[in-house]
Amino acid sequence: MDKTKIGWCDERWNPVWGCSQNPPCPYCYARKLAKRFGDPEFKPIWKQKNFDKSCSKKPSRIFVNSMSDICWWEKEWMEKVLKKITDNPMHTFLFLTKSPKVYSFTERWPSNCLLGITVTRNRDLNLTFASRMNCDFVSIEPILGPIYPPQLITFRWVIIGAETGNRKGRVIPKREWIAEIVDYCKERNIPVFLKDSLQKIWGEGLIQEYPQENNCK
Repeated sequence: MDKTKIGWCDERWNPVWGCSQNPPCPYCYARKLAKRFGDPEFKPIWKQKNFDKSCSKKPSRIFVNSMSDICWWEKEWMEKVLKKITDNPMHTFLFLTKSPKVYSFTERWPSNCLLGITVTRNRDLNLTFASRMNCDFVSIEPILGPIYPPQLITFRWVIIGAETGNRKGRVIPKREWIAEIVDYCKERNIPVFLKDSLQKIWGEGLIQEYPQENNCK
């Protein structure tokens, strides 16, 4: 596994690279990174060398797919990954997708998995309501507009982040968007993690909470 600067996890693991989203998300950092490494097409591909990397010796939160969306994975890839996760029960493995219906792939997800959905605005939550009911957490990143907080009641962890980089048309979130979510979650004891990208917008000590897990510190 690789160390990472992603604040809400300890390590990242990318056994697959690539995404078939069409048109691609204009703010996608993974696609830009892949292009720097000579992969301008960014089609989903299995990375055996990455898959073979060893897990840390201490309990860690491991983000499985920072360079892909698992909704584009082949079935055999997922089976291999879940087998390795099962063989490493001391760690917590986190998944993110824009298409939470992919989690119906199996009803037997290892107990050391956290299943997440990534959204950018309120309409994303509206569109995925039925298929996200079994998700553990939501990553609102980059937040591109206000979120209706009651839609977050089904989650047990909320992550919020701003768009980074210098893309033309980059959205700078308003503090009130963040505050409304934070206040709602605080009233319901839902942990919130504000990413470092919100430091200037939030203007005070960032709230960086984690859900209760048996695997991690």
